[in-house]
Amino acid sequence: MKLSNLSWLPALIIMIIIFMFSAKPADNSNESSKTIANFVLNTMENFNMIDDTLLANDRDDVLNNINHIVRKLAHFMEYALLAMAIEFHMWVRKRRGVRLILLSIIFTSLYAATDEFHQLFVPGRSGELKDVIIDSAGAIAGTFSFYLAILIINHYRSSRKNSDKHKPAIIS
Repeated sequence: MKLSNLSWLPALIIMIIIFMFSAKPADNSNESSKTIANFVLNTMENFNMIDDTLLANDRDDVLNNINHIVRKLAHFMEYALLAMAIEFHMWVRKRRGVRLILLSIIFTSLYAATDEFHQLFVPGRSGELKDVIIDSAGAIAGTFSFYLAILIINHYRSSRKNSDKHKPAIIS
């Protein structure tokens, strides 16, 4: 089976994962991210990266702030990955240049908007425009990261081909 026939699978898998995370009720979703936030806070405490007097009085506030950051970073990263997967599919299907970049950002941002709409129907969740903006920023970062990687790979390949042309022929 050709790669081009399966190149859409990574994007589909990421979309399903995003949908499943979004389908979690707010309390379950918050507990998942709070586990990560608590790990981050404990690590910061262990490396003395945070003032002990601040933590003694406001540990819960600090934990909630870290949890908020963890949640927004998760939004950013999952949509960066989705944009890369969509761009990979379009790259395999021979899309190039500005069209490749724009379509990847547009498709990913549209999925972000539909995901926020979906959350309107999940207990305790809400659809937030700011999350669509964060998701779209992740899409832009992911799209340009993928495109930059492609440019670097192509540059490396072409410079390797050119260096092979200038090597003396081996005579046996």
